[in-house]
Amino acid sequence: MKKLLLLLMSLLILAGSCTITRLTSVWKDPSFESPVYRNIMVIALLEGVNKRELREYFENHMAGDLLQMGYNAKAATTVYGPRSFQGKSEEEVIQLLRTDGYDAVITITVLDVVKEDNYVRGTVEYWPGGIYYSRFGRYYYYWYNRVYQPGYYVTSTTYLVEGNLFDIARDRLVFSAKTESMDPATLDNLGHRFSIKLLKAMKEKSVLK
Repeated sequence: MKKLLLLLMSLLILAGSCTITRLTSVWKDPSFESPVYRNIMVIALLEGVNKRELREYFENHMAGDLLQMGYNAKAATTVYGPRSFQGKSEEEVIQLLRTDGYDAVITITVLDVVKEDNYVRGTVEYWPGGIYYSRFGRYYYYWYNRVYQPGYYVTSTTYLVEGNLFDIARDRLVFSAKTESMDPATLDNLGHRFSIKLLKAMKEKSVLK
C-alpha cells in the first residue's frame, strides 16, 4: 500500500508540473485582408524581474517558429540589442522598421502574473484487516500503525500573455490574442508554448498565409 501511495503521489506531482496553455480571446480586424508578409520583426515588451531573459525566450521561440513556417523573421534583441528601441519616438521606431524592410511586427506582452495558494487536504491510509473494538490491543495497534499524509499548500503561477500583429505599411493592428499559461516548468517552456498557440491561431484566422 505504501508503494502504491508513493506511486500515485508521484503521478500527481508529475501531472501538476505539466504546463497548460490556452487561448482566452482571439480577435482579427474583419475589414482588413492580410497580405503575405515577407519580413516579420518579433518584439517582446516586458518589465520586471528576469525581463531580459524572458524577452529572449519569447522572441527567439517566435522568430524560430516563423522561420520554420517559411517567413523571414528576426528577434528585436538579436537585431537591435537588449535595449532595442529605447529613447526613440513612435514615428522613429516605425520608420526604422520600414527602412530595414519589415512589413509586420509581432508584439508579446506579459499582462499579469497571478500566484494562488491551494490547500491539498491530508489523507489517511488504513492498514488492512478487521478491527475488534472489544480488545484494546488490536484497537490500539490499528490506530498506532496507520499511515498519515499531512495536508500541504501548493502555489500555482499563471502567466497572462498577449500577442499582437501590426501591419507596418499601414501602421495598423491586424490580430490580437490572449493566453493563460499555468505553472510553466521554465521560462523557456512558457515562450515555446505561447508561440505555438499564437501562430496556430494566426494561421486559422488566415493572418499568416
